[in-house]
Amino acid sequence: MSIATVTDNDLLQEISRRFKEKESSIQEMEFMTKKLLMLNEKNQDSQEVKSQFLSLIKNEFNNPMSSLLNISSLITKKAKDDTTVKLSSMLKEELLKLDFSLKNIFAASEIEAGEIGNDYSVVDVKNIFDELVEYFSFIIKDKSLVLEFINKQDENIVSDSQKLYLILLNLISNACEYSYPDSKITVTFESNEKNFTISVEDSGEGVYEEHTKNIYNRFSHFETGKTRATAGLGLGLSVARGLTEALEGSIDNYVKKGKTVFTIEIKKINEDDMDISTGVGSNEFMFDDSDGMVEF
Repeated sequence: MSIATVTDNDLLQEISRRFKEKESSIQEMEFMTKKLLMLNEKNQDSQEVKSQFLSLIKNEFNNPMSSLLNISSLITKKAKDDTTVKLSSMLKEELLKLDFSLKNIFAASEIEAGEIGNDYSVVDVKNIFDELVEYFSFIIKDKSLVLEFINKQDENIVSDSQKLYLILLNLISNACEYSYPDSKITVTFESNEKNFTISVEDSGEGVYEEHTKNIYNRFSHFETGKTRATAGLGLGLSVARGLTEALEGSIDNYVKKGKTVFTIEIKKINEDDMDISTGVGSNEFMFDDSDGMVEF
């Protein structure tokens, strides 16, 4: 159609048509916006329910697990025959494996949900190390491992004791699992003006170079079976990385002179800038048979 033949009426009809199309588009956008707002509200409600459910389940598992671990220890201490001692030791070993898996499952869920706020306190890394030596006493004894703690900076740090505990739980667990029998695992703590560093070194089979970037992914398994008896969940290193990053830190690994080293570097927190308490190890306690509190 030539523009010369277009009448005023044609122009008005075209303008009217376009206004109707625009009005229809606006109505459709308003409908989609309302729908998105409703979905967002439902998602927020779902996240709140998920958070409450996670917290409830965590408490429901952690409390009886702590009691069962304590009871198994008491049975071992008070047992008068070898059979009972052996059975109670086997029970405690299996409970510790289940406890370890549950800790990682809950931590991975909290990281995924973004619910990993930091609870700062004064932390003695050596106390955490001593707890973990006791925690892994079965595999340490079974493989005749030697665990050594080297403190290059004689000071406590301000951090989240629970997160540090779980980070080291996973790193030391891997070191124990992958180490060759009769070998040594060394945990080193040092710091500078800005950061503190904790490294875990073992003499196991190491991490193949092609797997270095993927070992921190969830559910990843790259073991050859030479040193590790069970596959595990594949959550440990992803949890360690998530918790380290929550503390404004980083995690790395390398092989040096036949030794595998995992290192976490975490930003120092100024103790004067916050109201903090004094953390003791993992801050997890259980009741003993004398109605007192004992640290686990």
